[in-house]
Amino acid sequence: MVQRLLLAGMLSGLLVALVSFGFARVFSEPTVERAIVLEEQSASDHGHAEEETVSRATQRNLGLLTGIVSYCVALGGILAVGLGCLNGRHCRGPRSIVWTLASLGYVSLVLVPQFKYPANPPGVGSAETIGSRTELYFLLVLLSLASMAVSFWIGVRIRRSHGRMYSLPVGALAFASMAMILVSAFPDISEVPSDFPDSLLFTFRAQSAMLQLIVWGGLGAVFGQFAPRILDPRISKASANCGFPNA
Repeated sequence: MVQRLLLAGMLSGLLVALVSFGFARVFSEPTVERAIVLEEQSASDHGHAEEETVSRATQRNLGLLTGIVSYCVALGGILAVGLGCLNGRHCRGPRSIVWTLASLGYVSLVLVPQFKYPANPPGVGSAETIGSRTELYFLLVLLSLASMAVSFWIGVRIRRSHGRMYSLPVGALAFASMAMILVSAFPDISEVPSDFPDSLLFTFRAQSAMLQLIVWGGLGAVFGQFAPRILDPRISKASANCGFPNA
């Protein structure tokens, strides 16, 4: 059962990756190309032109596909493991658990970190600070995920002591408070050149945000369809008897 669930999660990730690749290839890559042209022009003006190690043709095709597939398949596997751990312990159907995990994952792993450090196109940022910027970003991701886990635990405890009506608002308030503290505590990093087009920066960030929504929303939808068919129907029936819809 666990193996089938994990396989379904990874297969869901693969299907979502193909859709995500299509979106990135059609919409995001032209924006990246425009940013690269500006970066090359700036480097040429300052006499810092460098020969690219990997061709752009490889980057926007095989490289892009490999990165998105790896990302989506890994997330699908993580959702499958999470569902396997939670299914049967809560009076919710598998589809509801998958959507809950996908939503919480998106908020903690994507929304909060990118609210503080939004995605930047090529040509934005200094090569001397890329190491520190990367470390800060991934540290914020880890702390945001830990905050979500703590908030989830608080919600469970509140549900056991005061009922389901209070668990969601208390858990959400706890996470919002911790997220605001994290965002305020981390240093601001603004390295966007003054002459970089605002419209190009906005388009790149909007497309990056849309790509993440496609990934996480797609995983919730696709894996949410697979999961109930794989899990023991007796568990789904028990979930329905608890008063929750199986979907």
